[in-house]
Amino acid sequence: MNSSLDLNLLLVARQGALEPSELPDLYAVSPPRRTARERESDSLIIYFSMTGNFPLAPGAQTQLLEQLSQKFYKTTGSLTAALRSLAETINLQLLDRNLRSTSSGKQGIGQLLLAALRSDTLYIAQSGAVQAYLVTATRTQPLYDLETTGRGLGLSRSTPIRFLQLKLSVEDYLVLATVPAPAWSEASLSHPATGGIEALRHQLTANMSPEFNSLIIQAKLGSGKMLMLRHKSVSETLPEQKTPVVSSPTPPPVELSELPTVATDVQQPTGAALPPVSVPVIPLPEVPPEAEPDLPVPADQPIAVPLVAAGVSLSSGERRESVSPTPQIPSPPSTAEVKISQAEAPVTGSDQPASTVATPGPASGEQKNKAPSPRPWTGPLIKLRLALSSFTAAFLHLFGKAFSAIGIALMRLLKNLLPDADVLRLPQSTMIFLAIAIPLILAVVGGMVFLQRGQAKQHEIYYQQAVEKAAYAATLTNPLEQRLALQTALGELDTAEEYAVTSQSQALRAEVTSSLDALDAVKRLDYQPAIINGLESGVSVIRIIATAADLYLLNGTDGSVLHAVLTTRGYEMDPTFQCGPTSGPITVGPLVDISELPPGGYENASLLGMDANGNLLYCVVGSQPYSASLAPPNTGLGQPIGMSLDRNDLYVLDPTVNAVWIYRNLEVSQPPRLFFGDTVPPMEDVIDLEVYNDDLYMLHADGHTTKCTYSAMAESPTRCEDPYSYSDNRPGRVHGPVVEDTHFSQIDYISFPERSIFYLDPGHQAIYYFSVLLTMQHQYQPKTSLAEGDATAFSIGANRIAFMAIANNVYYAAIP
Repeated sequence: MNSSLDLNLLLVARQGALEPSELPDLYAVSPPRRTARERESDSLIIYFSMTGNFPLAPGAQTQLLEQLSQKFYKTTGSLTAALRSLAETINLQLLDRNLRSTSSGKQGIGQLLLAALRSDTLYIAQSGAVQAYLVTATRTQPLYDLETTGRGLGLSRSTPIRFLQLKLSVEDYLVLATVPAPAWSEASLSHPATGGIEALRHQLTANMSPEFNSLIIQAKLGSGKMLMLRHKSVSETLPEQKTPVVSSPTPPPVELSELPTVATDVQQPTGAALPPVSVPVIPLPEVPPEAEPDLPVPADQPIAVPLVAAGVSLSSGERRESVSPTPQIPSPPSTAEVKISQAEAPVTGSDQPASTVATPGPASGEQKNKAPSPRPWTGPLIKLRLALSSFTAAFLHLFGKAFSAIGIALMRLLKNLLPDADVLRLPQSTMIFLAIAIPLILAVVGGMVFLQRGQAKQHEIYYQQAVEKAAYAATLTNPLEQRLALQTALGELDTAEEYAVTSQSQALRAEVTSSLDALDAVKRLDYQPAIINGLESGVSVIRIIATAADLYLLNGTDGSVLHAVLTTRGYEMDPTFQCGPTSGPITVGPLVDISELPPGGYENASLLGMDANGNLLYCVVGSQPYSASLAPPNTGLGQPIGMSLDRNDLYVLDPTVNAVWIYRNLEVSQPPRLFFGDTVPPMEDVIDLEVYNDDLYMLHADGHTTKCTYSAMAESPTRCEDPYSYSDNRPGRVHGPVVEDTHFSQIDYISFPERSIFYLDPGHQAIYYFSVLLTMQHQYQPKTSLAEGDATAFSIGANRIAFMAIANNVYYAAIP
């Protein structure tokens, strides 16, 4: 997993007079082997508590969190959308549970904190009266807003949720609390200069209340792993007897691994779930703060243990060393105080015999010259090895005789059945071979039949769960609930088809997908490979320009442009086309953007390319390209990243200096004018632009759009609307600055047959179709699976032909 941080987790809670170190409220998991495309590098923490008089049973709560983790890793789309789906699932389940118990006056309210680690960034979702504090070396920052997160989950159909995004550094701490203590504040929590996570635990417990439930997250340099740290009191750890004990080595911490597959939103069938793995817990003595200087090890090193209480399965692979050293035990008393004979010595985990703990030895000089005595278990081991060798030889001898007897008996039977007994006169070695081979063949065939039947049974279990969930979705009227139920049915189908793909499962998939498409305004396009014989493996297409008969592809690997010509079989590559980095009077580097030139332009060039320094390349089919430089404005060019050509006017996107420059009539030798007036919208994160007439659309990295309308009149200057909200009329959707469950990366504008704006959602390989007022019309997705990975470029060409690139794979399809 591509990550630069490890997370240490320490649960700090109080329930009356108890301070439990394990609760079913916490569930942490690293990505399993099979995940949705966007989830491969996301580690998940689910921290969930119940308030009110109707809590979940511990077993039911653990199962719920387990199912949510499985749902998370099957959910495609943005990370915030995946976290939102978990919160919505819990909210609907608790709401249904509370509604059914209205007559009894019972009510359970969920308090939820979700955290997902990707690289060194932590994404947090909050629902309910929860709290969060970021504790760094320079400050303690509260990260919660009770007005936004509401009272909790299970009270209404709308899910109150607040998202945060944090860039963590090594030795940063995050304190999360589903049941906070009133005394906690910015003043009472500070970064522990020494003592580490244990010192921060002391700060929390020093300001404790009778009830609280909190989690400390510590960022450490690493590779994306999560370790659960556990603390135990000294009374549970140290024995009261004075008998000296030699401690055995502390087992190293266990890295969290993937969970077994669990059906989401459906009760797991008997025998399908794996039991939690039990691991010995090695507790750490709790020492009061004033006694810390006398500890033989630092107080900031609790024992790392697996999250057994939450049911997290454990990996038997890599184990981390030197994270949790064993606390040193004080030296044993002298033999004058405690006398232990060899027969009375306690059994230890050491390699030495227990009698060496307190028995006196010879004088130092004698010990020095005396040869070391053999270990007491050497003799028994030798005897055991000899006994095993004798047993093995005897067993093989008897095994051979038995099969030989079976073979002889089989041959006698065949002789009696067949007319010519001489036919079966075979050597004894051949008969032994047949006697061994036949049972083995039968065992292999039987095993294969057993496996096939087992796979068929598992397929049937998950298929029936998908059928039930699809039927349940058909009874729902709330679009949000219906969408969640259908997505769960698809997840069950995915699991079922891991065992077998049948005509029934395919038919159900088509039915569920059709229902989801109707909710999400999806139209399916029948994409076909565009390039005859494909592109080379090293190509990564990042821009597409499509004309009536030509296709231009910007290769992000080297900044050059590939040209293909339409034929009756598809697009055929033009090996003579030259358009890429050049040297000469004007050196042009790797191209960052391309644009179609109008016919009859400069030297019959059909394409214009631009590098990051503002140098231009006019590319001509069948001839050498021509280079030129953009005349800089009075304030100078920054680092252009994109351009758009409209009515012979060239618009250059230069976000490093917060500008869009206009070169009228492609007069690039003349200084440009600034598109904006006195007011310039923020542009640091603008990634693409499109221009039509006087309207400029700028796409930002977070998916929102800024629209500006140009005006050269002083009394009516250029005006901008940032953000320019999307109108999403799909059932259960809302209007706003971004479209839920999407992450747009490119924008395209067409004026025929009607003025329209298209956006690329790379994660879903989808093209979204909007009016110029950003009212959503449809989204276009592939009818069949394309190459794996995110889409890297798209274009809407002449006659409404959609083009999409996924690295070196280029596809095209007609838009209905």
